[in-house]
Amino acid sequence: MPPASHARIVELEKRFAAHLAVHVLDPSTLSYGLSDSPTGLLAWILQRWRSWSDNGGDLETVFSKDDLLTHAMIFWVNNAIGTSIRTYANNNRHPWTPSHDRHPAIEAPTGITFVAHENPPGVTTDRRVEYFLETDRATWYNHVNLAAHPTGGHFIPWELPTEWTTDLRNTFRNYRP
Repeated sequence: MPPASHARIVELEKRFAAHLAVHVLDPSTLSYGLSDSPTGLLAWILQRWRSWSDNGGDLETVFSKDDLLTHAMIFWVNNAIGTSIRTYANNNRHPWTPSHDRHPAIEAPTGITFVAHENPPGVTTDRRVEYFLETDRATWYNHVNLAAHPTGGHFIPWELPTEWTTDLRNTFRNYRP
């Protein structure tokens, strides 16, 4: 394995492994703690927004304090963090399967936007769509628009609002009356 690919694997594991492990394996304990502590909840959310966004080390270049606090408050006042976390465990224990045998399984027009901060190891942005089309998941969807951007992270509407809006419009343009 090339050193750059290995470094990318380690980077992605640091970014996502703890999140996925606790959400899948012990969602209730985490939910109780985050539901009981606004400071804990904010710290949990901020850590994800910091590491999952393409922010160059400065979170406020992507999100305003108002955006960050608004999202944290939505989870806090609705006591919704538990349901947000529980979905990981439920989806892991009971994977989705289509209720029909038609292809593609997801028949609705689908657009997917890929961003560089989430590229798999060894895959460059200019190959990201091609890489996806080579996977077994590509056949699941009626994809009408696939786009890849050289910047951006997990929170695409905040990080690349113009590009995201363009991708969304391109996905549904042919379905407008």
